[in-house]
Amino acid sequence: MPRIHLIERTLKVLSVDPNEVQRTESHAFREAKKRLRQDGHYTCYVCGMTEAEAKAKGYAIESHHFGCEWQYADIVDFQKLKTFLLQHDIYGYSRLLQHQPLTTVDDVRNQMALCTPHHRLADKAVGGAGLGAHDVDAPTWTIQIVCKDGMNPVPQEGETAEQAVQRIEEALREEQGAQA
Repeated sequence: MPRIHLIERTLKVLSVDPNEVQRTESHAFREAKKRLRQDGHYTCYVCGMTEAEAKAKGYAIESHHFGCEWQYADIVDFQKLKTFLLQHDIYGYSRLLQHQPLTTVDDVRNQMALCTPHHRLADKAVGGAGLGAHDVDAPTWTIQIVCKDGMNPVPQEGETAEQAVQRIEEALREEQGAQA
């Protein structure tokens, strides 16, 4: 079995926020969330949590600006964003709407439904570390979507780092036992 160890990093991000205006929810954003709900996509893209499950835990399903964050709306090249979203078409909207212009970051093509923890919530159980799209680097966030069942390397809500290590060690032992 490979040696398992915990990696702890402090991520310092420097970025200019060119959009200091107070954010308000646009009509396009409300319509995008409505469309995601109607089409059955308003569940967490990472863990599959539904709105009812999120509400029971005191959370919500939130719409994440996937290809371009809202704060960068004034500096995005919409043609480049449209191309990026077509290459990473998570719900099929980019293909469906590819002949329509993309003019706002609030467009449904730029939305990803996430539960509060997988979007933007720091967890006190792990010293305030986050597991959401706004909290970790891209490779660490993405592995939460593509890892084998039970082997998510990021401590999940309420789980300590030590518990995550134990969970993965156990899952690896089970996998190796099944292969033997």
